Amino acid sequence: MGPSTFLRPVAVALTLTLGLVLAQGIAVQTPLGPTLGQIEKGAIAFYGLPYAQASRFEAPRPVAAWSSQVGKERVACPQTLGTPARLGGYLPPQREDCLVVNLFLPLELPPPEGFPVMVYLHGGGFTSGSAAEPIYAGHQLAQEGVVVVSVDYRLGPLGFLALPALAKENPKAVGNYGLLDLVEALRFVQGYIRYFGGNPQNVTLFGESAGGMLVCTLLATPEAQGLFHRAILQSGGCHQVRPLEKDFPFGERWARNLGCSPEDLACLRNLPLSRLFPSTEPKAPPDITSSALGFPNSPFKPHLGALLPESPLQALGQGKARGIPLLVGANLEELAFPGLAWLLGPGTWEEFSGRLAAQGIPPKEREALTKVYQKRFPDPRKAWGEAQTDLQLLCPSLKAARLQAPFAPTYAYLFTFRIPGWEGLGVFHGLELAPLFGNFEEMPFLPLFLSAEARERAEALGKRMRRYWVSFAREGEPRGWPRWPTYEEGYLLRLDEPPGLLPDPYGERCGALEALGLL
Repeated sequence: MGPSTFLRPVAVALTLTLGLVLAQGIAVQTPLGPTLGQIEKGAIAFYGLPYAQASRFEAPRPVAAWSSQVGKERVACPQTLGTPARLGGYLPPQREDCLVVNLFLPLELPPPEGFPVMVYLHGGGFTSGSAAEPIYAGHQLAQEGVVVVSVDYRLGPLGFLALPALAKENPKAVGNYGLLDLVEALRFVQGYIRYFGGNPQNVTLFGESAGGMLVCTLLATPEAQGLFHRAILQSGGCHQVRPLEKDFPFGERWARNLGCSPEDLACLRNLPLSRLFPSTEPKAPPDITSSALGFPNSPFKPHLGALLPESPLQALGQGKARGIPLLVGANLEELAFPGLAWLLGPGTWEEFSGRLAAQGIPPKEREALTKVYQKRFPDPRKAWGEAQTDLQLLCPSLKAARLQAPFAPTYAYLFTFRIPGWEGLGVFHGLELAPLFGNFEEMPFLPLFLSAEARERAEALGKRMRRYWVSFAREGEPRGWPRWPTYEEGYLLRLDEPPGLLPDPYGERCGALEALGLL
């Protein structure tokens, strides 16, 4: 039975419902039960649709039925507070039963084959964030003719704890509960998105920061093969995976710090959530916080093992994601904050090298890397933000393009837009989300786009970005002006207002890191 067979009743139902413009919202019947959405901001929105169930430290199970009518509840998984929430962004209520998706549908009838589907994975360092944060609301993307699906997945220890006792219990799931959640969410899309007018044979997976890293991880996850057909990595990369055995000692120490034997899984499963997440437990031991460890050393990331048999870098290099078009890019000054470099950066080159040591970079590579940035920048404070941008986000993102380009159409960008009046912040990490989703009135973006010039330029850029992103989702090629060359042509698209092209900067910015084995 083809997708159009499923879509005909959906089209009829939507026609009747939209014709009546029911005050209570949009009702859709699915095999899991009824769901009620609402017309808002030029789209149809459904919140909190369960896609799976999971007990603590166990693999997710596909949901069999919705126990009641769903579609209006915003949900966040338990977490430590991330940057958007600390800067005033709204974080939905947290609960452990959090495996839900939010949907945003166009206010129009689907074509016979269904709308293209764009599945979004939020960032937050694998320890924070929620698909229902207002900055990720997909109304404006949906207006371009796609179904947007945003996914909640388990975070921090609930999503990525590596512990020997858990490995004995389930070798496939250990350390990768959050990754398994995403595989189950993609299966949910395959099984049920047609009831919302989406085409399960045209699914684009996209994400930013940790979400982009998860996109690349899923490109290398055998169980995810065939569940999506195109991929977009925004300020991510393919390098943030860890060997299970490397994090076992941390997991055992983490359990003991909470008063449980590392072998006593019942003890860990019965602890209140407030004990697991430092943000709600002020006296939590400092070594269980990812912020204390720093993101490069955090153990709460996807792990190599039975579910993920090889690193995404190896998988892409071997053509394991052959045939999946890829769009990838980063922001010019992800972690540089040029106006604050004097405050945030190291005052001496010795301190510069010491910070690299704290990130786990070996002495020989640390010495060479320090010399590289000494040549490029006279001031270590300026150099630090640029080095972190290159090491953590920009170069890993472009390396994903380099690896995939021989096996599928691949496109790369550099986002260079500075907010008028806030140029000192630079082109910081996550800034591209504001124009892409267009939610300028939500915190923490609201204060940055109050001026008419900032808002007008960002809105123009956002319209351009959405056209590129949606055409890539629809056809596998980002169409717009200027023409976006493939990565193999040697150029990146410069996303700015106005936009332009620029030669691939990988050799200049990333060549030394590659030679030192740091990418």
